[in-house]
Amino acid sequence: MKKPYVAIAGVTIYLIIFQLLIQTGADIRLIFVMWSVSPVMILYMVFVILKYGEPSKYDFGERFYDDVDYVRNGDETMKNQLL
Repeated sequence: MKKPYVAIAGVTIYLIIFQLLIQTGADIRLIFVMWSVSPVMILYMVFVILKYGEPSKYDFGERFYDDVDYVRNGDETMKNQLL
């Protein structure tokens, strides 16, 4: 698997179905089996992301958050954030 998005989407859908089954009052054995398998799926997703995910082009000093186009200028103090 070269794309971690498939693993992320699969595990997310699995966990949404798990939550829906809890809310609808499904058979407790099915819920328990899904609950028992969920840590394995989370660990698999983490493994896939770490192995096939792409690292950020920026380091922490250049961009505080990688998803926001904000370049740090070195003057990020609490006083400047409150103004």
